[in-house]
Amino acid sequence: MRNLTKAMGIAALSVAFIGTPALAQQSKGETMDADHFVKMCDTDKDGMVSKAEMMKMVEKAWDKADKKKAGKIDKASAEAFLKELMRGGG
Repeated sequence: MRNLTKAMGIAALSVAFIGTPALAQQSKGETMDADHFVKMCDTDKDGMVSKAEMMKMVEKAWDKADKKKAGKIDKASAEAFLKELMRGGG
């Protein structure tokens, strides 16, 4: 589980900062940047993102994508997971 959590965190950061043209587009047509990422994850509004805040967002998106609750997802679910991350994890 720890490796999965670490992998999902890395995936979240990769999508947030690198992304792909299709996934990096926001609803208003703008791309993800550090300001948006911090606002999206910063639940305690201290202007910083803790590991716990980011992982909470990642886990929420994962739970939404893992509809069968099998602890793993297929390609289509992975795409949904990444899109959910770009929306803010839930």
